[in-house]
Amino acid sequence: MTQPIYSRVLFSILFAFAATAVASIACQNIFIWSAVAFFLSFQFKNKEPFDWPRGPFPLATLLFLLTFLIGALVGINPDNSFNTVHKYLTLFLLFLVGAMPLAFKKIKTLLLTLNYGAAFCAIHGIWKHFWLHQDRIDSFSGDKMVFGGMLMVCLLIQGYFLKNEPRYWLHWFFFGILGFGLLLTETRGAWLGFGFGFAILGWKFNRKWLLSGLAAAILLFFLLPANFQERVKSIWTINISFSNGTVQSSNYHERPYIWLAGWNIIKDHPFGIGQGNLGELYPKYKLPAATEPNVPHLHNNFLQITAQNGWLGLTSYLLWIVAFFITAFRWKTENPEGQDLNWTFLCVFSGILVWGLTEYTFSHQFMNLQFFLLGLLASLWKNNNEKSVG
Repeated sequence: MTQPIYSRVLFSILFAFAATAVASIACQNIFIWSAVAFFLSFQFKNKEPFDWPRGPFPLATLLFLLTFLIGALVGINPDNSFNTVHKYLTLFLLFLVGAMPLAFKKIKTLLLTLNYGAAFCAIHGIWKHFWLHQDRIDSFSGDKMVFGGMLMVCLLIQGYFLKNEPRYWLHWFFFGILGFGLLLTETRGAWLGFGFGFAILGWKFNRKWLLSGLAAAILLFFLLPANFQERVKSIWTINISFSNGTVQSSNYHERPYIWLAGWNIIKDHPFGIGQGNLGELYPKYKLPAATEPNVPHLHNNFLQITAQNGWLGLTSYLLWIVAFFITAFRWKTENPEGQDLNWTFLCVFSGILVWGLTEYTFSHQFMNLQFFLLGLLASLWKNNNEKSVG
């Protein structure tokens, strides 16, 4: 008798989280922690066992998150690290809640709600661009680069809805709004991530998408204002000069200087410096040609994770990635829409990896969303042949 009430309440909270995930980190925290609290209270009150998703990917997720704790313990300033490490360690609860036994229709509803909320934020950003003259748009909270990454994710998910309901005009409308919003964030890494994810999405769903997407990208480039064209061209016009292993000049902003400084930090701290300590070390490793006195992160997932969690952290991160792709490629279902959704999540994950080559994607606001989506995917994998909550 308790299960239906429990299911409705939990789904309502997750619905609220999905609707506001792109808009506000404060709303994210309110709703996701409400879901966590409700879930845990139900489990303990009814003495229900924790049904953690099984398989290599959930195990790799736990191992990966554990390295954040180890990095904090052995880092240069454990007290400082533990002011932020809880944000990482609590993510397994988001993953667990996302992996609840939701029916396939419920998962689709959550994803559609996420995209509706993202489209609303994109419309607000477009309004700010044209009426408030904001150059690089952002959401209601969070910075422009995180906003770009979230719009990239939602735009790829929108491709799934277009594939399965190509004649529904609202799907096309939201695809256009999300795409225009992503453009106005001027987040080049997210642009590349979307391009890569869309390429493998089109290769699987409809090969005509590849040709039409390429044609649209070329046409759009020539229609863009000059400042946008220059930003696009800067993606492939990377001129970096080295001398004695040190970057002397770069037209790609601060990234190469930051990356080399990060590599030097890794060489001196192979076990990791812990979370939240980069600002303490970076000024000592800053290259002379760099203009920024300090940075919050190294603008690269692989470098950042290695620097803060050590080589153990990088190894677990690579295992996590490999476990994801092995599970996603091997998973099969008799439901064609379920197979399409699995492939869409694979494209989203791939797009995030590409974005992570020039950005640290494990910011608190984006992590909440990513691990929630990974939990939904784990639910899809786990409950394929099991009874799901309707």
